[in-house]
Amino acid sequence: MNEETYHHENLREELIENGLKILDAEGYDGLSLRKVAKSCGVSHTAPYRHFKDKEELIMAIAVKVLHQFNESLKTAIAKHPNDVHGQINEMGCAYVQFFVENPAYLRLLFFSDIGRRIGSIIENGDVMLEKPKTTFYNALNRYAVEDSAIDPEDALGRKALALGAWGLVHGITVLLVQEDFSYDGDYMELVRTIIWKCTGFR
Repeated sequence: MNEETYHHENLREELIENGLKILDAEGYDGLSLRKVAKSCGVSHTAPYRHFKDKEELIMAIAVKVLHQFNESLKTAIAKHPNDVHGQINEMGCAYVQFFVENPAYLRLLFFSDIGRRIGSIIENGDVMLEKPKTTFYNALNRYAVEDSAIDPEDALGRKALALGAWGLVHGITVLLVQEDFSYDGDYMELVRTIIWKCTGFR
């Protein structure tokens, strides 16, 4: 077993992790397979065993991030199998925690120069992936139907429901990640108070 193989039996995952770090720090133009290879301590040709170009690496990064995000939302839903209000509130908490603990993921999906392109590729179905947005909207639809909160024909009401729910947790997330709001205590306790007791779905 050569040294490269010994140290990098899971090279694909390391390329994805280091690729995200470079993408986060230097943007699309600063990312190259050669640079990622150097950060992993392997030859400049090694990444091509896993990715044909940096575009393919970027999509692998996005798929990993979105899969993890979606799993966190599904885990939140599973905590309240018979309570759609609880599902939405718990998803809100999971949303904040996921991105606060992984700020590079937030920047990639919402604030990077390639975030919109990634979103377009995912939405067009060019990559097979269970989408977090679908998980979110399915929960909102269950709420609207089971709670009779919104008439099925009320398109404006459904959009307002989605924007209100998403905007609340996304705004909180951005304030916490960018440290625009300071709090010395347990931030998730504060978040849960806001979502469950102040403005969440009850």
